[in-house]
Amino acid sequence: MGSKFRQPKGGPVLLELFKDIFQFFKKNIRSISILTLAIEFPYILIQNIHYFSQTASEFSNNVGLVLLMATLVIYPLSTGAQISLYAMIIQGSKIDLKKCVSRSRKHLLNLIVGSLIYIFFTVMGLLVFIVPGIFIAVRLSFYCFFIVLDDLPPVDALKKSAQVTKEYAWRLASALIIVGFLLIASLLIIQLFLNRVGLYNLYLGTVVDSFYSILGWLSLILVFRFYCLYKDKTKDVSDPPPIS
Repeated sequence: MGSKFRQPKGGPVLLELFKDIFQFFKKNIRSISILTLAIEFPYILIQNIHYFSQTASEFSNNVGLVLLMATLVIYPLSTGAQISLYAMIIQGSKIDLKKCVSRSRKHLLNLIVGSLIYIFFTVMGLLVFIVPGIFIAVRLSFYCFFIVLDDLPPVDALKKSAQVTKEYAWRLASALIIVGFLLIASLLIIQLFLNRVGLYNLYLGTVVDSFYSILGWLSLILVFRFYCLYKDKTKDVSDPPPIS
């Protein structure tokens, strides 16, 4: 995979890395936004309707359970579609959002299984101690790219990710912590402010959640940046086929 990211010697330093991912995000924000909202907006809307209804009925509890289960399908589907989009961009292919969704659907079961295993090991690591959980999450973070772009089954994708991310672990962990902190902190500040002035309602809640669903892909783009570094280093071995 011929990456269009810049390749400084020794890999990207943090400032160059953040510049790369923000430029990638800004340049492709229209496609990223359309793809995100096409898959996630109905879920976001229903989730906010449920949240702001403030009813403690059995029906409301059942809706909450359904929404939780839906997350296990919607997020992997959306992740796979985003990965397909990023691959199209890097390969210089014509952007076709329908093909992105179609490719993600093709790998949906593997993405769901992979995400469940990923979550399990990450949570186990966090329960033991926070730092092991973070590094488990980082070392396994390439799994979704190997599933979608290399057609690997979930267990093989997770194993390969653990093998190839060793040299990127510290830089990737540091960058993900910074991006994650900025995203979560800014979201909480906005929500607290809207609550304080009495403006946090169904409509603004849906807008804010939609905005952060789009902005949240910065983390995936960040991991994709390192996946591209790995692929550029081993491009003679296992380049993924073009998205078609």
